[in-house]
Amino acid sequence: MNITQRVAAALTLAATTTLLANATMPTTATASGQEGKRIVLGDLDPKIDAKSVGAPFDPCELGWSAFPAEVRPEKDTKPRLRAPKEGDPFSTACRYDNGAKASAQISPNAGQATVGKNFIVLIVWAKPGLMKTAQAEQPGSTPQQFGNKAGLIKPGTNKTSKEPTCTGIIPLSNGVAGINITNGRFPTDTCAIVKTLGEAIAGKTS
Repeated sequence: MNITQRVAAALTLAATTTLLANATMPTTATASGQEGKRIVLGDLDPKIDAKSVGAPFDPCELGWSAFPAEVRPEKDTKPRLRAPKEGDPFSTACRYDNGAKASAQISPNAGQATVGKNFIVLIVWAKPGLMKTAQAEQPGSTPQQFGNKAGLIKPGTNKTSKEPTCTGIIPLSNGVAGINITNGRFPTDTCAIVKTLGEAIAGKTS
């Protein structure tokens, strides 16, 4: 594998960290329910935004202003809508990225490519029943208060980049909000950032 391939592979793996590795889709839905369904023009590239799925808040409209000042980008870059893939425990999501740029330099000692430090945030909303919210179902999590809402928080480490991660799970009156952060760039405690964002979401929802 050449240097370009190494950098690309490392970034791809780091950037596609799956939210809530222990969360699973309900087992009541079966593939047979999709048999015979007509494919309508446009189905192959759906724009699954908050409005289209009836979410009580828009993960993309939360904006960088909800983040602590020290982790915001110099320019207010637009977050990217992230449609759920098969098996994802959420209905709509938005990805915020303020990671350092990758470097194609090779360490003379290790002979390996050096990639930029990640700061990747995935903010999601799941329909009722899609995301596990009980502490017993989320190993390593602890109870956490997000404003006026009780939820869970779960620190961890990105298996690919070895950077700190933190996940927040916030049950709402309609569905569940989730936050997942991979932070290898900023010294700010990753779970403290999750708490800040969780409080912002709690203030916008019932």
